Amino acid sequence: MSKALPVILNEIKSLEPLPQVALQVMALSEREDVTPRELIVIIQTDGGLTAKVLKLSNSAYYGFAREIASLEEAGTMLGTRALFNLVLTSCTGRYFRNYGGCSKETMARVWESSVLTAITASMLARLHGGVDRHRAYTAGLLLNIGRIVLERFVIPFRGAIDTEVRLGVDAVEVERRLFGLNHAEIGAQLAERWGFPAALTDTIRYHHSPEYARIDPLMTSFCHLAETITSALELDDGPDEITLDLSDETLAAAGLDRRGLAAIEQTLMGELRKARDMVDAG
Repeated sequence: MSKALPVILNEIKSLEPLPQVALQVMALSEREDVTPRELIVIIQTDGGLTAKVLKLSNSAYYGFAREIASLEEAGTMLGTRALFNLVLTSCTGRYFRNYGGCSKETMARVWESSVLTAITASMLARLHGGVDRHRAYTAGLLLNIGRIVLERFVIPFRGAIDTEVRLGVDAVEVERRLFGLNHAEIGAQLAERWGFPAALTDTIRYHHSPEYARIDPLMTSFCHLAETITSALELDDGPDEITLDLSDETLAAAGLDRRGLAAIEQTLMGELRKARDMVDAG
């Protein structure tokens, strides 16, 4: 057994959960009949969160012609489901950036990747139509919550891990061998401990192996594909073309083929370029 495993397991047990407001919002999101007012009542209990949600609502990513000045306006302009995602983006952003034991630069990269993955998963779901795009956004945002635990243990092994990955070894298998758990398994344990919806927990656990997903394989496939796309891009000056090492099986699981991916490439790149403002505001 890895010497780090008992420490990691203790970290999972003792890690402070997401803010209560985020967990309340996540529980509400499972209801189909939820009203904007119910959501706004929860958001308003946290002044800092209210300000952050309004800042995100007015980011260039949404591009509204006039300023959104209240939560009621945000709910009207964006819709309840999008408002859910802004709350989770705000809460998760603070959580990732303020987590102790990791460098700010490391966690900033993890956060940036999480937002881009969320946006990509949402877009893939919208284009396909088989999965609610807002649920896909939530899943993409929280896929790598386990990395906030694992990153502090990775530092001494970073060079060795990078070398193995360059040689073609799967990074999640390297993590499991070194630490006894990979970041997806850690994330799923955190999700269970914090009371995340079962479908979200399942997607987090299997996002590197969507063929094993038990509850929503299609959403898990979107998230897997979204993370793969995101990892191939640079936020500053993304490539002119998406060049990905994707199997036909991976694409087919998400309802796409190479022609279909090429058809949405420009739309996807445009969305990700706009995402810079969302990352900064989050």
